[in-house]
Amino acid sequence: MNTTDRQITFSALSCLLSYPDEEWRAELPDWKALIHEISNQQIREKLLHFFEASASFSQEALIEHYVYTFDFGKKTNMYVTYFNSGEQRERGIELLHLKSTYQQSGFLPTEKELPDYLPFMLEFSAVAEIEAARSVFEKYLSNVRELASRLEKNDSIYAELLYVLLAALENIGVRESIEGAVQA
Repeated sequence: MNTTDRQITFSALSCLLSYPDEEWRAELPDWKALIHEISNQQIREKLLHFFEASASFSQEALIEHYVYTFDFGKKTNMYVTYFNSGEQRERGIELLHLKSTYQQSGFLPTEKELPDYLPFMLEFSAVAEIEAARSVFEKYLSNVRELASRLEKNDSIYAELLYVLLAALENIGVRESIEGAVQA
């Protein structure tokens, strides 16, 4: 995966996995145009398929699906360290480690979201050096797989985006670490 494909893919995934409000819908045509530039046909087609799937929902229905899936679903939330630690103390250490990784790469974490929020991790991975992007996801690859599986079991349109992410991570050489195994 070349740098441009990686940047567009991770940026698009960050956007598409964000809360689908009016601003989100207004940005979709621009994202669609950018996604057409991705040279990896499989990733490009799956991302474009998500546009078709999301268009079949009214704005209210998509928001409801999103909230039900990610905000109310403890087993389908987008805080990737939650799969390992839940609300336990160890999670705080993981969050600090992620924050430190971002800062070392010159990426300033926001106070608006926790550093393990998947769209935020994707935003980082779009602009960071490839090695830094790999290091952020290697520990949590099994968590991303688990989230994709749970979303698929729930027939969520967002499952496809997680499978795109898994394909993109494989393309940049992310391999599962022993430390990153899900304990859910």
